Amino acid sequence: MIAKSCFKLSLLTILSGLTFSAVAHADQLDEVKARGKLIVGIKNDYVPFGFLTKDDELKGFEIDLAKYIAGKIVGSENEIELVPVVASNRIELLNAGRIDLILATLGVNAERAKVIDFTEEYYNMAGIVLLAPKDTTITKWEDVRGQKLCGMQGNLYNRTLTGTYGAQTVLLTGTADMFKAFQNGRCSAVAFDGPILQQKLSDPEWGEKYKIALDTFNYIPIAGGVRKNEQRFLEEVNKAILSAEASGLLVDAEKAYNMGTSEYVTKRAADAKAAGH
Repeated sequence: MIAKSCFKLSLLTILSGLTFSAVAHADQLDEVKARGKLIVGIKNDYVPFGFLTKDDELKGFEIDLAKYIAGKIVGSENEIELVPVVASNRIELLNAGRIDLILATLGVNAERAKVIDFTEEYYNMAGIVLLAPKDTTITKWEDVRGQKLCGMQGNLYNRTLTGTYGAQTVLLTGTADMFKAFQNGRCSAVAFDGPILQQKLSDPEWGEKYKIALDTFNYIPIAGGVRKNEQRFLEEVNKAILSAEASGLLVDAEKAYNMGTSEYVTKRAADAKAAGH
């Protein structure tokens, strides 16, 4: 009797262990399809990549891409949850399982590749430019030594600004706070991603007072991010990105959000279409 009970207990323990193991190592693609919804970390204050309109509608270059990917993976672009993230928490939320995919102006670099896997690169961003008053005396990056520059927490170039060029960075968690800090005199200029600052200058009030004082010293490829070792999910996301490019979605998005026409996006679209994606 005791032996029989022990056997049942052992069998239950083994089965429980197998069940736990299956859950712990569940395939990401299967999870997303079973859920019927794709959860994407995006920016919601980052014109033109992801932003809230006056009607509280999320729009932007990466929002369009996120919806397209959802359509390809779960069958409908409406079956998507868009989770606002910032540079300082997006990878943490991804690896904690709070989101399935990052589409939030994520720059590709070797350090990040140690903790996440990158998707196909879909944009090439002017890594950082300097927005300053029109009467600024700054004419080269070396001139920012000792200057207070407003920027964003988690930006790849913060170390370069302080270490190489000797600037003092005033780092904020959102673009609205960053621009407000600049206007309130907490810094003499804004050092941030080129497309966002160019877009800001399209506002007549900003265009009248400020200019891009310095162009970028580097361009950075932008990609999506997924958790490590989720190869099937990564492959499906990549297929969707290439399909989006081939369809002209990102070329149209550049025009729709006043980003100009970049050679990078145009060429990728042509290559993807030629390859039959």
